[in-house]
Amino acid sequence: MRFPWNKYIELPLESRNTLQIFITNRCNLKCTGCFARNVMGESNKDISPEEYERAVESFVSKKGRQINLLGGEPFLHPHLHRLLCINAYYKLKTTIYTNGYHFDKVDKFLKRDFENVKLRVSIYSLKEGVKACGSIPDDSPRFDGNFMVSANTTVNGLIDAAYQCEFLHDCRVFFISSLRELDNDRQEFFDDTDLTMPVVQYKELVHRFLDAYEGSMDIHVSKRGVFESTTSLCNNKCRFANYFIGGKIIQCPYDVVNLKYQDDYSFNERFCQQSNSCLMSKVIYRKR
Repeated sequence: MRFPWNKYIELPLESRNTLQIFITNRCNLKCTGCFARNVMGESNKDISPEEYERAVESFVSKKGRQINLLGGEPFLHPHLHRLLCINAYYKLKTTIYTNGYHFDKVDKFLKRDFENVKLRVSIYSLKEGVKACGSIPDDSPRFDGNFMVSANTTVNGLIDAAYQCEFLHDCRVFFISSLRELDNDRQEFFDDTDLTMPVVQYKELVHRFLDAYEGSMDIHVSKRGVFESTTSLCNNKCRFANYFIGGKIIQCPYDVVNLKYQDDYSFNERFCQQSNSCLMSKVIYRKR
């Protein structure tokens, strides 16, 4: 299971203080692997622009730089445009995690509304009804493909999804991540789904994909405790936090299923509870 260094170089990665804000509980899908469903419940709540701005102001005061918008499905939030304007005012980088089914709503925005905004479409497989990239309109805006590896994922399925993202939707980035926490056999953090792929299989799957892939996208890979960087220092203090509607705060994404709420959060102070390097971090590979 050698890494194909003859085909790739690793790009250096900048660490950023990142706040993930779950802006809506609404979603058109009910994916088995949704790690936030226990927090969101069945209510169709949306964060108000006023609460959102208070959360952003607090984030900026903590030297925050990156906002990830999640849900639910962020494009179902009735005031998404206003939330993006707030981020633009504070000069924050923004990533919207979406299932891609509501790109028709992008027509309501101006091009400048998406300046400094990245769209990341989560994909589970090529099958219809499970966040399939085949369901995304051909005239969609450019996005990063984000394939969520599960126990059912095959290397051929991963390659097919990458080629669809690259050649049908002109994606420049393909991000490989996974459902749930991987490096703990006792499943102390995520134990609500049997779709998790064991960590050694995850590493082997990604290696086989990288060896077989012949496209030109940059490949981002979630570390998950098994991919180490050769260009960036390990970060063993938390640079993530999660904010849910109503002021509910859970610092580490691995605490979400356990509903481990906190009164507040801080960056670069709390030591990682998982390993000597944050499992949420990633490595970036580019074709030679």
